[in-house]
Amino acid sequence: TMGNATAICSDKTGTLTTNRMTVVQAYINDQHFREIPDPSQINPNTLEMIVNAISINCAYTSKIMPPDVEGGLPKQVGNKTECGLLGFLLDLKRDYVPEKLYKVYTFNSVRKSMSTVVQMPDGSFRLYSKGASEILLKKCSAVLGANGEARSFKPRDRDEMVKKVIEPMACEGLRTICIGYRDLPGDPEPDWDSEAEIVTDLTCIAVVGIEDPVRPEVPEAIRKCQRAGITVRMVTGDNINTARAIAAKCGIIQPGDDFLCLEGKDFNRRIRNEKGE
Repeated sequence: TMGNATAICSDKTGTLTTNRMTVVQAYINDQHFREIPDPSQINPNTLEMIVNAISINCAYTSKIMPPDVEGGLPKQVGNKTECGLLGFLLDLKRDYVPEKLYKVYTFNSVRKSMSTVVQMPDGSFRLYSKGASEILLKKCSAVLGANGEARSFKPRDRDEMVKKVIEPMACEGLRTICIGYRDLPGDPEPDWDSEAEIVTDLTCIAVVGIEDPVRPEVPEAIRKCQRAGITVRMVTGDNINTARAIAAKCGIIQPGDDFLCLEGKDFNRRIRNEKGE
């Protein structure tokens, strides 16, 4: 039956790509670093916040292990995106230590983010969040500026960041992750079941661009399919600009081609009726 195939729909992560996530760009303290910055280039308070946010949000489920063979790449154990973030800390010459957690809002496809709460020495709480930048930035009302201090982050500031930082990263095929935090009082203790009231009014710490390289054998495999008259399509939950860039790197789409990129909501609108059937 495969001999009659005319279309292949492929997942992206781990199928077309290596599923080895690496932070290669970052936006920190109002500066877009197109390669990993030296720690001395980052405000010390911001650097400490980055280390804490990533450690607390990642290190309890994922870790970086020594390579199996001398000279090999370190092993990524657990969630690959979290491993990429932990690797970013190591690139910043900082180690990570798992913390005792107070509350966790786990990642799911609706949230497209996850948040972790820790209790501070004075009894108050701090929430750290990470997730898809286009989702989490909408929940941010402040951002750490050039001096490491929080400043107001209005919708027009978000639009400017999307235009000048998020979209350029995505157009290079990078997955963009926003990291933020919020301080909460200890008395009275917040109602942790009211997630919408907890995970809001965040302060953006940083946005990072994560690369997941295309498998070296993929472009030629796709060319063979295309020569055989098979249309290859990619299905992914990534930002549409990231998806388009990866599709171009794989050879699924070519400059000048007549192609179509659809987000999930647009695709569903085309195939379902008013009742969602």
